[in-house]
Amino acid sequence: MKLRRFWRAASRGIAALLFLVSLLCGYWWFYKLAPSRRTLSPEWCSSHSQREYWREVQKGIRRGMWLHDDGFTVGRYGDKSWAEWVMARVTPGESMDCFGRLCHSASAMRYITNQDVGEDADAWLEWWVRNRSKSQDEWVEDGFRQRGFKVDVPPSPGQMPTLLELLGSSDKNESSGIPEHMKYNAFRCLRDSGFDPVEYAISNRPLSADVERGLLEYGRLQRIWPVANGVGILSFGRTNDDYEDYAVPRMLTPKFQFAAYCLVFVPFFLGAGLLAWSFRKRTTCAEERGQGPSF
Repeated sequence: MKLRRFWRAASRGIAALLFLVSLLCGYWWFYKLAPSRRTLSPEWCSSHSQREYWREVQKGIRRGMWLHDDGFTVGRYGDKSWAEWVMARVTPGESMDCFGRLCHSASAMRYITNQDVGEDADAWLEWWVRNRSKSQDEWVEDGFRQRGFKVDVPPSPGQMPTLLELLGSSDKNESSGIPEHMKYNAFRCLRDSGFDPVEYAISNRPLSADVERGLLEYGRLQRIWPVANGVGILSFGRTNDDYEDYAVPRMLTPKFQFAAYCLVFVPFFLGAGLLAWSFRKRTTCAEERGQGPSF
């Protein structure tokens, strides 16, 4: 008898442990890893917009899952709030390159700020103390001016040739060439100011070789990061919230879909519950009259 009780208690303990393991695995699979499972799937990415992709990357990072390449996405789509997020989590002496705890977070900071102080956290923390009070637009503008380019953010019409020359620069020298993060910021300064490459090309002939290359590069980048996707837009380009409805029809937004599913399933389950309760009540009344349960 005692042995039977022992095995019952042991079985219950093992069952509880198995339930706990199942819950922990479910937590990791369905919550912690869910955004990563989506963004790492080519099929998922091909059927979702850049806005949805960025939303899932942010979810994953905030759930503690900074993946190896997330720094590149944060750099191209992130704003000042993401620079604050990164700088709040790096520690002195830490590397912010490929092998750091936050892989490629230095690259993220370069693209967000349009400036480059290396790969070490110490240099970025020192930079942060001096510049944290500035806006992202000011960071981008400072980055151009430190390189010797007089460009305001937002740019004036007379500064468009300078931005195009930046984009079209063919200098590959590491010290004198234009870094990729600066070309990207030159592109989005043009894009977010409503730049029309066709109109510019027609109205400003003849064009220099660098400007021609810049127009071609602008067209290439615009196909990758169109303004309609509404991601990576600098603050001066956010004049309204039309991007939400333009890039994603309202019925595809999470809030609308949640409301739709509630309208579909909540009445159904409430009705099923009420129906089941009504039959249970009727059977109970029959038993009280002594007629026995009815089948």
